[in-house]
Formats: sequence, structure tokens, C-alpha cells
Amino acid sequence: MTISALELDKHIDATRNTIRTDKLDITYGELATMYEGGELKISPEYQRLFRWNIGQKTRFVETMLLGIPTPAIFVAEDDHGRWELVDGLQRISTVLEFMGLLRDPDGNIKPPSKLEVPSPRMLLAGLDGFTFEDLSYRSKMTIKRASCRVEVIKVGSKNKMKYEVFERLNTGGAVLTHQEIRNCIFRATDPGFMDWVDDLARHQSFADNLGLSELQRDSMFDRGLVLRYFTMKNAAEEFDHDVEPFITDYVRGVLEGKRPFERTEEARTFRRTFDLLGGALSDDAWRHYRDGRHRGAFSVYLFDVLSVGVARNIDIIERLTLEELRQRCVDVKTNPEFIKNTGPGANTKPRTLARFAVCFQILGAGGTTKKPAGKRRSHKA
Repeated sequence: MTISALELDKHIDATRNTIRTDKLDITYGELATMYEGGELKISPEYQRLFRWNIGQKTRFVETMLLGIPTPAIFVAEDDHGRWELVDGLQRISTVLEFMGLLRDPDGNIKPPSKLEVPSPRMLLAGLDGFTFEDLSYRSKMTIKRASCRVEVIKVGSKNKMKYEVFERLNTGGAVLTHQEIRNCIFRATDPGFMDWVDDLARHQSFADNLGLSELQRDSMFDRGLVLRYFTMKNAAEEFDHDVEPFITDYVRGVLEGKRPFERTEEARTFRRTFDLLGGALSDDAWRHYRDGRHRGAFSVYLFDVLSVGVARNIDIIERLTLEELRQRCVDVKTNPEFIKNTGPGANTKPRTLARFAVCFQILGAGGTTKKPAGKRRSHKA
């Protein structure tokens, strides 16, 4: 132990004092009225995470009709008294959509949902095909009068606390990806930074060569790769074991001004890097090379070493022809030391740094193998 129990108690008290909360019981009908009047806000970034399927939505409507208690939602109060939804998106959005009130991220009213019973084991199998307007007056009132516990994070709490709540409520399950959570958290600190990341993710030579599925795009996998690139480019030597928390900690440090990061130069190097790799290999850049050709699915190991290897040696790489760059990338992929340090269980510090060392040596033609770009930066984000 590094501190005493009494010192720990003082630290707990000081931290608890950074968040003020209140508890209310309110009906879904009242929440719908607040939403229509602009008193309850669902951030467009949160709305993009609404993807319960129709079976899940139907089961929740059934839960309300049967009077089964529903979990609490969390909201954050702003300086004007408005509430911003922090947790409970799937449930609130399901009710609003069913009632024909939910707006999409562009502000347009979404078509009202029609219930579909996913299994005959549901208690109310007869709900199949019903819309809100099809219900009897009594059933409509049952939904509107269904009670919901609302936990309010009050004005006076530290600004980042609502996102701390969001992160802790959502990291325990499989509903959201790490990047979706990161996206919501970091927009609290610096919305412009995440807009900047969005813009880089749309850069043609990056976006066109990832070969992402629609689900991966919806879950912001490409944005996660942008942040992964910057983290590994500037701090690979600090990596220990778990990649996702490492990325989150690195970006948090950038946004809090604890890590040097010059956006203009970083964006320029990003575009140069992916233009070169895209020109030399297109989407083959991220596939392994076996039996004389590129094959297999996207590899994060290859994404890490090739993108960072090119970025850290960008001036050398730009003097190569695209065919020379292509051959050096193939040499990385077929190097026995590189291959030995990939595969299951390769997310350890020694094996990660071994992969980078091989790539830096080959791509840099014997150039530097350890040159953290972040140490050369002098301006915070």
C-alpha cells in the first residue's frame, strides 16, 4: 500500500465532490414531451449508436406494456437546465421511434417503427405488426405513463464526469466498441479534435484501401485506426499489453495537453503516409504475403508496422519508387523475425517492439529504429 486508509478516504471524498447527482421518477410520456420541446437532448454522436434491432425494440415495448420495471437512465444537466442523455439511449430511442418522434442525426423525423415478434416465446406474440397508432388508447397510455428512474448529473459537476459515467456504464458490455465510447468521451473535451479525426478518416487513400464492412464503418473502426496510428507512431515504445486502453490513455493525454501533438504537421504526415502506401499496394498493404501473393483479411499488425514505419521514415520513403516501396513492404511481411512475432498472443511489449524493429530497419534502409515522433513536437493540440 502506498497510502493509508485515512488518506484513501480523503481522496474518495475529494473525488466524490466533483459530481453532484439527483434522482427523479418520471414517465416516458414526460420524457417524450421534453424531447419534443428541446429539453432532453440526444447528441447526434450518441444517436449514431442506436442500433437495437426490431426484435429488441419489440421486447422493450412488451416490457412496458406488461408493467415490468425498466433500468434507470442517466442524464447530464447543462447551465440552462436542459438534460443531455448520457446512458439509456437504446431504451429512450426505442420509445421515441415507436411514437413517431425520434429524429435522425441530421434532424429529420424517422419513420415510426412497426413491431416484429422475434420469437413465439414472447409473452405478447400478438404484438407482431403493430405500430403505436394501432394500439388502443389504454395501451398508448400504459406506455406513456410507464415510470422511469432518472439519475441527473447536476450542474456543478466536473464537465468530464458525464462522460466518465458513460464510459463506465458501457465498457462492461458488448454493445459499444472501444472507439464508439472513445468518440463520445473525447467530444466532451475537444469536439474539434474528433471532427479532425473524422476528416482524416475520409482521406481517399486511407478510406478506399481499408476494405471495411458496413458494420465496421458504423462502429467507427476507421476512426479507431486513425487514433491507433497516431498512438503507435508517437508512443509505440511505451506500449505494454492492452492496445485499446493504451490508445485511450494516449489520446486523453493529447487532449489534456500532457502530450505534445501538432495537428497540422501530424495531418500532413498522415496523408503523405497513406498516399504512399495506397499508391504502392492499395488494400494489399494490410494483407499478409504468402506463396507469392497477398492474401487473407485486414491485419492490424501490418497496419501498425507499415503505417508507422513509413511515417517515421517518410523522407526516406518518398525518395523510393512505388515499386521499391512495395518490395520493401513485402520484405517486411516475409521476414522470419516479423512472422515469428505475429499470431496469437503477440500483443506483448517484446513481440510488438520486435515487429516494429524489423519494419523500421527494412523500410528505413538501415535508418533509425527508435525515433518517437512525439518527442519532437512542441505545441499541444
